[in-house]
Amino acid sequence: MSGEGAQALAGLMAGGVPRLSGIELPAPEPGPVARALSADAPADGEPQFDPATIADIQGNVIPGFNKDHQRFLFLRIEDVEGARAWLTWLAPRLSSMQEVLDFRREFRRERLRTGATEPTTSATWVAFALSGPAVAKLLGDEALDAMSDEAFRQGLAARSTYLGDPADPTRTGHRAHWRVGGDESEADFLVTVAADSAADAESEASVILEEGARNGVSVLFAQAGENLPGNLGGHEHFGFKDGVSQPGVRGVTADGELLAPRYLDSRDPHARLFGKAGQPLVWPGQFVLGMPRQDPADPLVPAADDGLFPDWARLGSYLVCRRLAQDVPAFWDFAAAASAEYGTDPVHFASLMVGRWPSGAPVSRAPERDDLDLAGDEFAHNHFQFDDDTKAWTPVRRLVEGGYRGDEHPKARADVFGDVCPMAGHIRKVNPRDSGTDFGAPADTMLRLMLRRGIPYGPVLAGVTAPSPELVAAERGLVFVAHMASIEDQFEFVTRRWANSAVQPNAGGHDPVIGQADVHGDRGRSFDVRTPSGEAKRFVLDREWVMPTGGGYFFAPAISAVSGHLATGAEGPGPVRPPG
Repeated sequence: MSGEGAQALAGLMAGGVPRLSGIELPAPEPGPVARALSADAPADGEPQFDPATIADIQGNVIPGFNKDHQRFLFLRIEDVEGARAWLTWLAPRLSSMQEVLDFRREFRRERLRTGATEPTTSATWVAFALSGPAVAKLLGDEALDAMSDEAFRQGLAARSTYLGDPADPTRTGHRAHWRVGGDESEADFLVTVAADSAADAESEASVILEEGARNGVSVLFAQAGENLPGNLGGHEHFGFKDGVSQPGVRGVTADGELLAPRYLDSRDPHARLFGKAGQPLVWPGQFVLGMPRQDPADPLVPAADDGLFPDWARLGSYLVCRRLAQDVPAFWDFAAAASAEYGTDPVHFASLMVGRWPSGAPVSRAPERDDLDLAGDEFAHNHFQFDDDTKAWTPVRRLVEGGYRGDEHPKARADVFGDVCPMAGHIRKVNPRDSGTDFGAPADTMLRLMLRRGIPYGPVLAGVTAPSPELVAAERGLVFVAHMASIEDQFEFVTRRWANSAVQPNAGGHDPVIGQADVHGDRGRSFDVRTPSGEAKRFVLDREWVMPTGGGYFFAPAISAVSGHLATGAEGPGPVRPPG
């Protein structure tokens, strides 16, 4: 690593982000109390999640596990009947949406009582997904054909070069070198174990693997995922806060609890469009089959769903898993060299590539330097647009009464030409927000959003002074996991059409973090940054610092489908048209 790059990496997040303090929000309670607490932003027209539904949807789909210690078990069916017995055993261990919501609700109550920042109780959760070949093995080829997503039917390995992965088998990143999910190592099942301690995660994973071994389900690969330590908690290995921008899922439970709490006063013109300021509300059918979907013509009204899926797949969700290796020294060496050429420091230039500072503060609202106070304000750090100024918003009464003083941070100015946040900055590439795109109006971008559930793997290098050669050379990266209703229209669209393109959704170069290019073996990319005079300066990215090393395309079925269909081989009725 170069001197400046190494110094920048070693100094990342030396101080923690000061989270909002003194803000007390009431914890939702069952029945009328919950409805009263939600009254600031009406739930009229919200899709209803009845008790049977929230007991059936897997909890890592909605609301997500969000545990510090996770294990990803990639498994293969050796004996179909044995696998059915194993699924019968596994189904009761799967964690539902209800279970995760209950845990979070109890933690909110505890936080109000004691001021605790971490739960004092612990939980271990399990999620299950299966690949296209596994559907065929358990339910037959016709069942797989009934799944309308072609990407799922073909699998990740077959779509690898379509995603921009190396086509040359001698290159690192080609599927021939993957740890799992390549041509000869495609997994049938993916089981995710999430816990509050590494020991609990390991223990549950061991039990699952042992039971699988007794029933003809073998392990192809197991990957540990761990939240980074200390001030780097919630960050990825390059040192940047991850997962800041997640959509809010529309919906209300039978006891009146909104899945995405509303913090904008009902009189605010954007109250029905956002949960928090900057957090768009998205209809659940964008992530769960059979639920109301997003209508680009009117975000307040659900769209009719023309997609077909078999009955057993209702309330399930497609899952993309990519094991991405990160070359941290290469990333920071480039940032150091490019920053010297551009006339700034490595952290600033790296932040231009990402679109956020290491703390998570957006460069759109903090153009010159990192702003830890902004990063710690969950009601402000995602509140910005690219083509328009940051608008003032009115917080709900209970937020003000709880101690929130309002968004007092510097506002973003309209940045149509990428003078502040480059057009190819990572967060702008994968989510253009209010900008028009090659597909037209900004409303189309809402159709591309995903629920991300990733976590880092490998030893941390950021923030380490004088790391040993062994630590520098150690493998590290991100287990990228995302849920969606269409792999083709969401994950593959964003990856192939936007991140990998130098001119889409808008011109300005490739996504410098995850973008790939492969034109007859030439994998060179470019990244444009505007100078203070307004001229575009192009940087050639001659190295790749994120490389695929495994994964798969999976489907996370409803819990009842695991025991009632997959474990029995009963496919049930044929394709059905889900409700609009």
